[in-house]
Amino acid sequence: MKKFLAVLLGVFFVASFAFAQDVDLEQLKKQIADLQAQVDQMSKFVNQNTRHTATDKLSISAEFMTRLDSIQYKDVRAMPDMMEAMMGDFLQEKLTDSNGYFMTTYRTVFTPDLLLEMAQNDAEMYKAFSNVVAYYNSEYGAGIDPSDGLDTTEFQTFMGLFANDRTLNADEAKLMERMLANSKPKKYDANNDYMLTERLRLRLKSKINEHVSFTGRLVMYKTFGDSTPIHFFNGTMSSMFMDSNSAQYPTDDSVRVERAYFVYKNSIGDVHWHFSFGRRPAAYGYGMENHENAVLGGSPVASIIQMNFDGGSLGFNLEDVTGIPGFNIKFCYGEGVEGQYGTLNSLNSQADVNDVHFFGVIAKLFDNDEYKVVYNYAHGFGLTDGFIGLTVMPFYIHGYDKDRDGIYDEYTFEPNFGGFVSRVEPTSEVGNIDLHTLMVEGITYDFSWFASYSMSKTDPTGRSKNPMYQFMGMDEMMDGTGHMIWVGVMTPELPYTGGKLGFEYNHGSKYWQPFMNTWDAQKLATRGDVYEVYYHQPIVGNKFFLTTGFIYYDYEYTNSGNYLGEPVKISEATAFNTMMPVVDKVEQFYLKATYRF
Repeated sequence: MKKFLAVLLGVFFVASFAFAQDVDLEQLKKQIADLQAQVDQMSKFVNQNTRHTATDKLSISAEFMTRLDSIQYKDVRAMPDMMEAMMGDFLQEKLTDSNGYFMTTYRTVFTPDLLLEMAQNDAEMYKAFSNVVAYYNSEYGAGIDPSDGLDTTEFQTFMGLFANDRTLNADEAKLMERMLANSKPKKYDANNDYMLTERLRLRLKSKINEHVSFTGRLVMYKTFGDSTPIHFFNGTMSSMFMDSNSAQYPTDDSVRVERAYFVYKNSIGDVHWHFSFGRRPAAYGYGMENHENAVLGGSPVASIIQMNFDGGSLGFNLEDVTGIPGFNIKFCYGEGVEGQYGTLNSLNSQADVNDVHFFGVIAKLFDNDEYKVVYNYAHGFGLTDGFIGLTVMPFYIHGYDKDRDGIYDEYTFEPNFGGFVSRVEPTSEVGNIDLHTLMVEGITYDFSWFASYSMSKTDPTGRSKNPMYQFMGMDEMMDGTGHMIWVGVMTPELPYTGGKLGFEYNHGSKYWQPFMNTWDAQKLATRGDVYEVYYHQPIVGNKFFLTTGFIYYDYEYTNSGNYLGEPVKISEATAFNTMMPVVDKVEQFYLKATYRF
């Protein structure tokens, strides 16, 4: 281009000399100076465009993974068949016949003697039972007397009045709760022997100059033979389609934005700083490198946070100031729930749900490329009784608070036989949470290893207004301090095969509560013990490789990953604790092929 401009200048110069002989020397000098200025301007323009083309374009890389899982659930706890059948008939209003009598189908397994035995051995149940009887006697004059042992006729009358519709008053609800609490759950095994999934990740990068860059990641995570992101609710957050787990659990073939953020970098003397805003790289952080067989870019330490959220960060690299290799500190912000826009609380002057905000600090205390020490702290303000999402509820519970004290006085059950999708959103704030973790990573004799200790502390401040949570006794945030250890090691390349063998173990205590909303990280929310072994076999280096693995879960307490409700030892769980199935042990085999290009 410069040669072309020089020739063009020469042509203009010759033409000017040939056809303007009468122009004096000063005029010629002025014309030459003007032309030179034009050439310089054009040259600058060309250089800017060349640099723009080379550095300001969008680069794309990708990863495609196909995975086969075989999952065996052992000793699953759930309501006994008799009570499950009764619940089904109750929802269909078929527990009583046309005469109002309690269905005789259940008399052989649910007898007056059984009911009285339950009541007489449980003070709360006896109180609720007596209140219900007194209510019926005052309303219907049934003349039921529990002290006489309840003959069959009185029992039929009582149960007929108790089960004649799908609405329970407070005492009836209490009685049902105590009946379930005095019943042992059934135990059974469940299997998903063959589950295929596929995941496509498209990484987007753009760099305008040394100060400004953009990073994004689009993800499709699909289950073979599935075409909807909406699942039936099974009592866990993972069964809801939410902002925090979008693209992190296998669903349909939609491509979703998992990450999208800009970074601005600059320096003040020896202090290098950066500022970033957008959809955060908040999953697959420190600790997941061995498992994923990759260098990862997630910011939070993987032991406490692996979930999508939107927010920002302000970081400072202090290595040159302190002389400590890799020393930097980053302040983070994220929003978990938008409490007004598009919600039931929109334009509500007495809204009980505000935005949920998270603040955190990530401090890399040391990093010399061989060893790393990272500390991560996070605080959640005003956590709500759930997040905004979509799911299919097996049934609905509506509540009526007569005296407006925040506790429902009546519950009405509504079946969802049509499998209709529900929008679920928080009803109230329930508390705050603090999370701490310290992660150490290293490479010793070519063995890649890590170890972390984490702690969570919940601070309940409110009560859920969700009728289902109140009925199931899960309307308050648990109050306790939880702990988790997580360790892992992976071998160097093995002789002959070139593969790498890895092992991981994690243990969570009764009140352990992180935020884990990814398929590969759900084990880290376990209140109990998890063992995992995996093997990476390269086919074409790290561009195409196979991974096979086995995970063994041994849950000790209920409600892993959920801060609502008091955790109960699985060995002591009752039918009331298992209205939604509770898993005791899980064996998971997997095989996956990963292609990176």
